[in-house]
Amino acid sequence: MHASPVIAERDGAVLRYASEADLPTVDSLTVVCYRPIWESYVAMLGEECYEAVRHEPELTWEERKIRQNRALFGEHPEWLWVLADREGGVFGFVSFWLVPEKNYGHIDNNGVSPERAGRGWATFMYRHVLQHFRDVGLRFAHVDTGLDDAHIPARRAYQAVGFDRAVPTVEYWQDLSRLDAASQPG
Repeated sequence: MHASPVIAERDGAVLRYASEADLPTVDSLTVVCYRPIWESYVAMLGEECYEAVRHEPELTWEERKIRQNRALFGEHPEWLWVLADREGGVFGFVSFWLVPEKNYGHIDNNGVSPERAGRGWATFMYRHVLQHFRDVGLRFAHVDTGLDDAHIPARRAYQAVGFDRAVPTVEYWQDLSRLDAASQPG
């Protein structure tokens, strides 16, 4: 794979390529880090709508997010990086995709343990991913995130590393079983 799995060091921690042994911890971090986002999404949609329209309904949201990371690692293990402390304990991760035929890289699932959040670890990871994109000759970088309050830390971190072109979007849903004056004809 790579001669040295270490990508960068900071304050006694290392950013390195993930290994198979790291995956259970990445799974746990994924659930912890994405729970507030999932809760926000369900609150915005309502539980009934969420259950009716969610992606891959045969899976829980936890299983779906974990499967995304595992599938990426299975296909491209070098596209999943972890933050580990001096003792080797993983406390953050970032996954990404390289899309050379379109000249861009995409930052995908990522998170930092809540105990270490707010200390610049996410921006540390993103800066190194972005440098990797440059090093492999890509011109553009992409990331997507929500506009709800649960995504405020992510938006701040992405802006801090130079993401400066936003394409705002909104999803609208309606419960058609509710009859209201605005939806009645004439």
